Amino acid sequence: MKPKIAILTALTVVLAAAATGCGKTEKVSTETVGAPKISSDPVSLVLFLDSGIEPEYIEQMQAELKKRHPNITLKIYKNEKENSLDELVLAGETPDLMISYNGKIASYQSKDLLYDMTPLIQTHQLDLNRFDLNYIDDVKIASTKNEIFGVPISLAYHALYYNKSIFDKFGVPYPKDGMTWEQVLDIAKKVTRNEGGIQYRGFDIGNMVWASQPLGIAAIDYKTDKATMRTDEWKRVFELMKAFYTIPGNMTTGKPKDNFLKEKTVAMYADLSIASELELAAKDGLDWDVVQYPSYPEKPNIYGNASVNVIMVTKTSKYKDQAMQVVATAVSDEVQMESSKSGRVTPLKSAEITRAFGLNKPVFQGKSVQSIFKSKPVKYPIASQHRGRAEGIVRTKFMEYANGAIDVNTALSQADEEINKAVAAATGK
Repeated sequence: MKPKIAILTALTVVLAAAATGCGKTEKVSTETVGAPKISSDPVSLVLFLDSGIEPEYIEQMQAELKKRHPNITLKIYKNEKENSLDELVLAGETPDLMISYNGKIASYQSKDLLYDMTPLIQTHQLDLNRFDLNYIDDVKIASTKNEIFGVPISLAYHALYYNKSIFDKFGVPYPKDGMTWEQVLDIAKKVTRNEGGIQYRGFDIGNMVWASQPLGIAAIDYKTDKATMRTDEWKRVFELMKAFYTIPGNMTTGKPKDNFLKEKTVAMYADLSIASELELAAKDGLDWDVVQYPSYPEKPNIYGNASVNVIMVTKTSKYKDQAMQVVATAVSDEVQMESSKSGRVTPLKSAEITRAFGLNKPVFQGKSVQSIFKSKPVKYPIASQHRGRAEGIVRTKFMEYANGAIDVNTALSQADEEINKAVAAATGK
């Protein structure tokens, strides 16, 4: 049975010695002193991409892999519409490696693919002290016995982007690093204006749930799968976010990201890593820059959850040592440096690699990109499997409140009730 999933790319390297017959002495490679001796005979590994990792990163990893381990061939598949991991397994192409993100790790438990990589990490002498240990903790959220099911390769960041042209037009100073939400609110009031028949909006939060994350609150308890919306913390978030939308003329319309990137009518916009979209918008005339994500006074320099991309060796792989060689390559200084230059945040501690962020991306030239590193994410939470469903309800109820259809207490109460009903419907309980 042939898999329906299209192979994106394959690094195929055939060693000259591979053509020799059986009975020859097997070649071995030793990456570091004390590292295990691993066969350097040709081997083909299946890598499944189950996250939004850019093809450019895969190309960078492959280029370094070719130098280090030319005997390893990667067959790379991407999870796309109408193609799934299940189809790949049924087709006999069960992955040896997967790239996903930390919030999805737990979902692979039911497929019996998770593998505690701790012994491999120790045997291959992969130094976890090279990493920001917060991100190592973030990939352990699916662990029950301190297992390490994946190793971080990159992460998303939160940032506040702004349209310099709008600030210049109204003679308002640009946003700066270290602002609180209240300071952003004050600025938003100054640049929300109707000029020449065009309504300029001061700020859009994009996803209002992100503003709740630094406070350590969730819409649903992961232990009980019961809603947790009737709290003072959620009331604070709802009231704060509504304050932006009740600035006359600043009510959200259409798609906030399009309003900022395409229509260029939003002065400040909060989002994650959107390098490729900024690149297109800049070509279309958007004069942008970036500062730290807003924070709460009691939690300065802290933003929400960081989605950490991870590379994992699967339980079913017959070539775990070779797969671990791929992992070591993916997190090597060489690959991480190229990745950082291309505009991806490294999970490594290296200040040199961090300083190289965006150097190879024209869209980042002259921008204050180092501002994004002045804030750190909160610890990634253990989340209910119904988190996405619950947060969708939260956003809906918030907009009803922001539009004046209901008061804040009613919004929180109804959100609580609807989340519980949705979970009950999904679980049959």
